[in-house]
Amino acid sequence: MQQHNQHIVFLTPGFPSTKEDSTTIPALQLFLKNLRKAIPLSKMTLIPFQYPFSTEPYTWNGIEVIPLNGKNKRYKKLWIWNKAYQVLKKIHKQNPIHLIHSFWIGECSLIGNYFAAKIKKHHIVTVMGQDAYLNNRYTKHLKHSDTTIITLSKKHHKTLTEYHSLTSQVVPWGIETSNFPPLQQKTIDILGVGSLNKIKNYTLFIEVISKLVSSYPNLKVELIGDGIERKVLEKSIIKHHLQNNIQLLGKLSRDQVLHKMAQSRIFLHTSSYESFGFVFIEALYSGMQIVSLPVGIAQSISKWSVCSSESEIIQACKVLLTQTIEKKRILLYTKNECIYAYKKLYNSSFDSSKTKD
Repeated sequence: MQQHNQHIVFLTPGFPSTKEDSTTIPALQLFLKNLRKAIPLSKMTLIPFQYPFSTEPYTWNGIEVIPLNGKNKRYKKLWIWNKAYQVLKKIHKQNPIHLIHSFWIGECSLIGNYFAAKIKKHHIVTVMGQDAYLNNRYTKHLKHSDTTIITLSKKHHKTLTEYHSLTSQVVPWGIETSNFPPLQQKTIDILGVGSLNKIKNYTLFIEVISKLVSSYPNLKVELIGDGIERKVLEKSIIKHHLQNNIQLLGKLSRDQVLHKMAQSRIFLHTSSYESFGFVFIEALYSGMQIVSLPVGIAQSISKWSVCSSESEIIQACKVLLTQTIEKKRILLYTKNECIYAYKKLYNSSFDSSKTKD
C-alpha cells in the first residue's frame, strides 16, 4: 500500500470517548487499532455523528476524532448532516481526503456517498447489523453509486441481497489473540453476553435455564450486558425462581468479559438475528462450547451446536452438561485476514481515484 500522504476518513454513528472505553463497538475498535498499526504512515480521521456527547476533538490510538454530538436526537439530524458535510469540506481542504469509509448503511453512508462523489474519491461502506434488513430507506442511495459494500458473513450478504438487491463482498472480523487470558478452571456452567434488548432474545435464554434447572438444580449461570429489557428479565428470573441460578452482571469491560469466558463452560446465545456475532469468535477462542440459533457466522462444528428451536437448545445444553470436555481454543478468523482484505480494498480505491483525477 502506498501509505505516504494517504488520508482515510471514517464515518460512524458512535465511537468511544476514551481509550478506557472497551465496550462501545468493540469489533470496530479492534479493527481500527490493528489498521493503524498496519498502515502507520497514513493519516486517519474519524467523525462520529451521534456519540460521544461532545464536540471536543481528541486523539484515539493515533486517529484524530472529530465528534459532532448529535445525541441521537431526531430533530438534529439535518443539522448534523450539514455539519458533517462542512467538517468534511474543511478537513479535505486542509489535508486532501483519498478515501471515505462509512460504517452502517445509514446517515453516515448517505453523507459519505455524497461527499465522495463530490471530490471524486472512492467510498466503502461496512454493513454492521440490522441495516441489511427490512425498512432501511438509506439503501436506495447506494444502488446507483460506485460504493464498495462490505458485509460480515455469508448470511449477512444474503440478507442484503434479498431485501435490497445490493451486492457486497464478505469480510469477517478477526480477533487479537494476545488480548485473551489463559484458559481457567470452569466455574461458570452457562454464560450469556450481549445487550439486553429484544433482538438478543434473553427471555428465551431464561426459559431455557428454567427447564435445565429442573435437572441441574445447582446450575450456575451468568449474563453480561445491560439494556432496556433488564427489568423484564429480572421479573422473569423471579417468576421462574432462578435467583440462585442466574446472576445479571450488567455491563463489564471487554477484559472482564474475556476473563468470564475463560472460566465458563457453555456460551448460550439466543439472539434472533446477528450480522456476524463477534462474541462467537471470542467464545470459541476462549475454549467454550457454543449453543445458538442459526444466526451470523453460526456453523455446526465440534464445539458449536446450531439449533432451530427451544427444545433443541435445551437438549444440546443437557448433552454438554453431562460431558467432561477439555477446553481448547478454536481460531475461526484472525485480525491479519481482516486487515489484509481491507488493505487490498483501500489499495484498489486509491488506484481508481488516481484514474478519476
